[in-house]
Amino acid sequence: MKDLLTLRIKNMVCPRCVQAVWNILDKNDVMVDRVELGVAYLQLPLQPDQRENVTKELENLGFEILDDKQTIIVEKVKNLIHDKFQNLEEQQWNRTFSSELEEHLNKEYSTISHLFSSTEGVTIEKYLNQQKIEKVKEFLIYDELSVKEIADLLGFNSTQYLSSKFKQATGMTPNSFKKMNPTHLRNCLSNNT
Repeated sequence: MKDLLTLRIKNMVCPRCVQAVWNILDKNDVMVDRVELGVAYLQLPLQPDQRENVTKELENLGFEILDDKQTIIVEKVKNLIHDKFQNLEEQQWNRTFSSELEEHLNKEYSTISHLFSSTEGVTIEKYLNQQKIEKVKEFLIYDELSVKEIADLLGFNSTQYLSSKFKQATGMTPNSFKKMNPTHLRNCLSNNT
């Protein structure tokens, strides 16, 4: 089997992003093996005209091709975090995320953490917690799980701890958030993700 080429792409956060990137590559006759969060695996290198077209089309949708190694590492961290929230049933929240990062990126956590903080202006832990709060909002809006079920699913130690973190981030309790009108709730979710 021939080695695949990787094309790192910034701002891919969900399955729709994967599909959008796939569609752009396919439309430009790029020989794609597969697309995952943050990366497309290509069978052949991009030709200069393909790269130019793909770059423009990706940028029109808010994506960006990554060439810088440090930015690629930061984007890998973000993709790992987003992936955790796409596969919640499979998560082991008791395992430290720092050890997962070290294992996945084959670098010491202190190096990864410093790089992430200096690039993003926020720590990995704070970014992870922000994403957790966004996921809590999503679950509250869809109103299919209790606060306890949400706490358990997202690895919070208790409903009280989830409520405390949620109030710290949003200024309101989960129950107050749920009572907001549905249109405003959807706006809260779409403005912060």
